Amino acid sequence: MRNAKTVQKAYHHGNLAQVLLDASQKLLDEGGIDAVTVRAVAREAGVAHSAPANHFKDRDALLGALAARIFEELVKQVKKALAGAPSSSREGLHAVAKVIVGYALQHPNRYRLLWRSDNFASDRSAAEAAGTVLYDLVKSILSADAATAKASIDSQVIAAWSLIHGYVSLRLEGTIVDARDERSGKSRATAIVDVLIEGLGRT
Repeated sequence: MRNAKTVQKAYHHGNLAQVLLDASQKLLDEGGIDAVTVRAVAREAGVAHSAPANHFKDRDALLGALAARIFEELVKQVKKALAGAPSSSREGLHAVAKVIVGYALQHPNRYRLLWRSDNFASDRSAAEAAGTVLYDLVKSILSADAATAKASIDSQVIAAWSLIHGYVSLRLEGTIVDARDERSGKSRATAIVDVLIEGLGRT
């Protein structure tokens, strides 16, 4: 729990919202989505139970803001990875997949929250806006050489997200384990992106 001096400083500088999001993320990492309640967050942050209402009207709003923050963190990591990758759609998709898979396996509860919008159904605008930025990054990668593709850009983006998300979900649930492709010797995550790229008719 944060000490009184830390909390008072947060109040003084108007940063209580960030303190509450820090506490929410800590609870999410440790106990999953169900552990993030307004009361538990207030207790973790060391503030009165009524304090979160000054920034988040209810649990939905709190989880929506937390999901937006996580999407923004992913966007930063993806942009950093793309900055060091060749401009081809193949290398770009591999860079995105590597970030998403790595982040999800390192922070499984954060990743699960992003796709559980029922938890912030009444206040999802911030999370959707942040998620759209990530979607558009993938779209920009695939738009670079769209002329060679077999489907529209949006269909390609949805295909890419479906494949990466499906793989991550199976890994998180323990349905499949990390392995190398039996033919190419590449990691399974890398090999399935190659399958997608070839299916889309890209080089």
